[in-house]
Amino acid sequence: MYEYLTLVGKCVVIYFLIIICLRLMGKREVGELSVLDIVIYFVMSELLAISIESDESIMKVIVPVVTLSLLQIIIAWILLKYKKLRDVMEGTPILIINNGQIDQGAMRNQRYTIDDLMYQLRSQSVSTPDEVQFAILENSGTLTVIKKTDGKTKWFEPLIQDGVVQENVLKKLGKDLTWLTDQLKIEGVENTEDVFLCMLQKNGLFVVKKSFDDIKTM
Repeated sequence: MYEYLTLVGKCVVIYFLIIICLRLMGKREVGELSVLDIVIYFVMSELLAISIESDESIMKVIVPVVTLSLLQIIIAWILLKYKKLRDVMEGTPILIINNGQIDQGAMRNQRYTIDDLMYQLRSQSVSTPDEVQFAILENSGTLTVIKKTDGKTKWFEPLIQDGVVQENVLKKLGKDLTWLTDQLKIEGVENTEDVFLCMLQKNGLFVVKKSFDDIKTM
């Protein structure tokens, strides 16, 4: 009887421990989990399964699980501050279709088949790539599809993120910093560091100014 009560007690403790740890690590849908999230969750689940089956003290599992949770929080904070490191650790979105044209090289590099592409297009009520302005393979593995009839943007990547000019994006568009600063002045913005988000739309720039200067993403 004592053995079963102990098992029930472990399950209760682990149940609330998982809830607390997931709450601390932040909200994400399953489809939005990054590689880092998946690794942490797999390791935690293995540790918790071992704890339920073992006669060892539950503290020997609580300590590493809490440690992993804190590690994930610290890593997430670091990645929030440093975009280049975030791109290395979590990857970057890949453009698969640009204005109806399929990038076959990008598909090969991502081992993304034509069956995968067509299935994702059909699931979003798109019958042919020619209807698509942009199709972006996200870090989570999902395909984001922007139809030509729906899209307002001329490019899917931001020109500025939290005050940092994305020079690689400007290069893709054949633009430079001088062009960008001139366009920002038209919008009444003198300094790129004052911009939280800047996107290139068909009718000009979409600009969101910063509201909290104490939070900066590098």
